[in-house]
Amino acid sequence: MNPSLFSKSFVVLCLQFLLVSAVVALFFPLQAYVKSLGFPDEIVGFLLGADALSALMLQPFIMPLITAVTAKRWILSGAVVLAAALVLEGTLIDPFGFVAARLLQGCGFIAVVSGIMVLLVEVIPKAMSGRAFGWISLIRLIPYATMPLVYDAVGVAPERLGPILVWSSAGCAVLAALLLLLPSSANGAWADRRTVFPYSLMIRALFDRTLFPMFAAVTLLYAGYSAVFFFLKGYGAANGLSTIGLFFTVSTLVMMAVRVAGGGWFDRWEKRSANAFALILCSAASGMIPASKTMPPIIGLAVLCGIGWGIAMPLLNALIFDHSKPETAGLNQNLALLMLQAGFFLGPLAGGHLLSFNGYNAVFFGAAAMTTAAASVIYRRRGRTHV
Repeated sequence: MNPSLFSKSFVVLCLQFLLVSAVVALFFPLQAYVKSLGFPDEIVGFLLGADALSALMLQPFIMPLITAVTAKRWILSGAVVLAAALVLEGTLIDPFGFVAARLLQGCGFIAVVSGIMVLLVEVIPKAMSGRAFGWISLIRLIPYATMPLVYDAVGVAPERLGPILVWSSAGCAVLAALLLLLPSSANGAWADRRTVFPYSLMIRALFDRTLFPMFAAVTLLYAGYSAVFFFLKGYGAANGLSTIGLFFTVSTLVMMAVRVAGGGWFDRWEKRSANAFALILCSAASGMIPASKTMPPIIGLAVLCGIGWGIAMPLLNALIFDHSKPETAGLNQNLALLMLQAGFFLGPLAGGHLLSFNGYNAVFFGAAAMTTAAASVIYRRRGRTHV
């Protein structure tokens, strides 16, 4: 009898992932919010990626400490830190204080998500990696599909983001409470796992000749994605497109549809080829955004981006899972998460410099270039190893 993907633990962990993803999606209008606070333009790019920077700096040190035995404690601690950061971000109006709160948010976020990922790989059947990461990515996308549309529909003024962030800290309490529904680490499949990994194992996995191209592709993919995400709102305002938020609503809905419809196919396709095709598709669509000055072509590009992102993101995680030993699968998924955080820092940072260099054209061309580079990296074929 084949094992079921949708066990109680898998469902609970996906709910926690949904909550923490909703926190990140709340920051869709962050660029406009900090401008309303009078923050200087030269720090905006850094501020947008500050949470990813702190996560990027912290995660290498905590990754070997987060195992199936210790993960629940890290999720609880991260939820507390994340709640505190949201309250600070909703009340602080000083640029340096706000940057510090963003850095704190990244620490809390990475502790929560790292713990969730370690527990998730313990309950994914080996033959269902594509389907499982399709669903995990689908869950993560729900807030990104709804939040831009909600902000546009309700017409929330940028200065109202502060109270929203303060109230959203209550979601962290729900996230922590869900831990009570997970089995004890002393029981079941999680009982025989080690409590720490040596740092040397993490370094060896990162630079493994099979896994490293996948990790590099994750960084490049999310750098391109985050550049589009954070600068699209400003592009819409500059071109009089008041409903530009529909781009991410449509693209995210398409991503969700792709992952629901294609979940079974994700484990049948040749994952490298499918990734390369998908990355080239969303690269071309991202690069064509500056040529679109009205909503109909913008929506068309959103569909293409949604198809590309919808396939590439889960299949990259599935590839990493497939090339990992069972005992290091969680560690390798957290290395992928580390590369994702690197992308979410580098994307806005590069976007800020490109914006000052040659406007929004340069931002979206740069996003397309990074995504194309991800396609070329992932298509390099190497021998199969397990680290």
